[in-house]
Amino acid sequence: MSLSATHSLQPGAAAGRLEDRSGNGSGARRRRRAGLASASAIVGVLVLVLVAAVSSLLVGCAARGPQLPVSALRTTAEQTDYVATGDHAEALRLCRDLPRVFPGKARCDDIGRSAQGRPLVALVVSPDGVLTPEQVRQRQRPVLLWQAGIHAGEIEGKDAGFALLRDWLQGQVAAAASSAVTVVFVPIINPDGHERRTPNNRPNQRGPREMGFRTNGRNLNLNRDYAKADSSEIRAILQLMNRWDPAVFVDLHTTDGAKFEHDVAVMVSPQTPRADLLDEAAQRLSDALQQRLGALGHLPLPFYPSFVIDGEPSSGFTRGDAPPRFSTPYAAERGRLGILVETHSWRTYKERASSTYHTLQALLELAATEAASWRATEVQLDAELTRLGGTAVTLLWAPGKTARTIDFRGYHYDKVPSEISGAPWLRFDERKPEIWKVPLVEEFTPALTVTAPARGYIIHGGFAGLVREVLDAHGIAYRELDGNPLVTVSVFRVTGKTEFEPSYEGRARPRLQGTWTPEPRTLDTGSIFVPMAQSRARLILHLLEPTAPDSFAAWGHFNSALEQKEYMEPYVAEEEARKMLEQDPKLRAAFEAALAADPELAKSPTRRLDFFYRRHPSWDERLNLLPVFRLEQPAVLVEGGVPRDAQAVK
Repeated sequence: MSLSATHSLQPGAAAGRLEDRSGNGSGARRRRRAGLASASAIVGVLVLVLVAAVSSLLVGCAARGPQLPVSALRTTAEQTDYVATGDHAEALRLCRDLPRVFPGKARCDDIGRSAQGRPLVALVVSPDGVLTPEQVRQRQRPVLLWQAGIHAGEIEGKDAGFALLRDWLQGQVAAAASSAVTVVFVPIINPDGHERRTPNNRPNQRGPREMGFRTNGRNLNLNRDYAKADSSEIRAILQLMNRWDPAVFVDLHTTDGAKFEHDVAVMVSPQTPRADLLDEAAQRLSDALQQRLGALGHLPLPFYPSFVIDGEPSSGFTRGDAPPRFSTPYAAERGRLGILVETHSWRTYKERASSTYHTLQALLELAATEAASWRATEVQLDAELTRLGGTAVTLLWAPGKTARTIDFRGYHYDKVPSEISGAPWLRFDERKPEIWKVPLVEEFTPALTVTAPARGYIIHGGFAGLVREVLDAHGIAYRELDGNPLVTVSVFRVTGKTEFEPSYEGRARPRLQGTWTPEPRTLDTGSIFVPMAQSRARLILHLLEPTAPDSFAAWGHFNSALEQKEYMEPYVAEEEARKMLEQDPKLRAAFEAALAADPELAKSPTRRLDFFYRRHPSWDERLNLLPVFRLEQPAVLVEGGVPRDAQAVK
């Protein structure tokens, strides 16, 4: 695009220079026009040639140079029998070399930069050569997006992903899926953490010899960033999701936690109930993966093996979905299936790579028969999600009280008093496998249900700019509103004293209380309208409902709206209070009642004066007013009392 745009300007620029020198002769003008026509034709041909060349390079990005042997694709992990893993440079090389080994069947795309400027790449693989989003859409083909290394110490996904895609292109695994899906693989989404390699980053993990660090170059945990999208790395992944629209998103990890025999947990989101029935599609996929992994010799789990009570194995486990700050629940809120793969940290690196390899293999094998079903689910979900406006939507679920007892393959353990911590010390004996009979909670109760606005949300004035950036990252549509129209909306005013949580992921998160109430508002210049009638509707609710834990409000984007910026000096407040009491006898009664009801108010000169300031015309009525408004009815926006039908919001 940039080459074409640059060359298209050159004829005009040349014409300007010729005009300055040529005088007014008609012959000169004819010669000039003829010369320009010829130059334009030449430039046009050059542009077409360049565009074709660039397109060819993009489709086979890393296929330049002589074709390489398959042996060039062996990872450091394979060469060392999984004692070690390669560095970021190796991942870049493998991404760019694989298309040279399999020309026309793979491409390597640069998708962005890390916080420290390292390249982020995505390897696109299709044995039948369907390697662009346009080709995928034309064939109505599902896409699988695999992501590794978001927590860069948990890195077996990188090595297993490269090995599996190489073997798939050789026809050694899942050959029946060769024309069913296209795979997009991001081998390291956190290269800054990956290169912060030491042997000691994960003391609760066996191998590799050195591993990366959990966070990125800004010390952000990228697997808490999917909703707020603060990092360049996650914005690159979101852009990739917008371009490819994957039917299934896979995030590859390693567990933390206790010692037990199960070697891999595979959680398919959503696990909690959905009116659109995506949870049923997730359950079918989960059951199939569990069955196939068992047949391949693994001990898989369909839930995350974290105890209900930390350090207490007898407390058992729960199933459920986290909020969309996490990767795979985020995919589910986009209306797509998300798979979290967690290999067990106390297995060797080679065993963990095998567990990951076989999970991805099982998914590819299922694609041979289920790809059409995944595609049909996408189409159905996109249609249903556009109709959420005006309906009750449960965004979060909590574990219920009903549990069933399961057999869990653990190890013998005991608890002994610790002279170090002063608390009981939980000790596991890996020489003594045993079956734990523990509760598993699979019942859910609604934890946060909202009624979606019938039409959508309005982001007010000066706050629209920061919201737009995140909406763009998520692929959420919105409209800019002209002028300063008058609209009847529901507004959210924060009530009570706002407290803030300790700094989390670089942000001060407020604890907000308040309710929606209707009122007319004159919109500030720059406001935008976000319609509910789009396939990202559930994600819109998560971002714009103030009480949702991953909303703009909850992440502190609107904290400045909670700050008082103007004040009234006490001597002025004394004068104004007396005027107000003289003008409004009811105010005196209200003041006296407030003093009687609140002894702390009665004792505080500042609060007593504040009672009047908050009722004074100079009080900032926008204090604690969140800049997100709900639109419930079709509205003709009004500016200066004149309806403007062209700006009608439907």
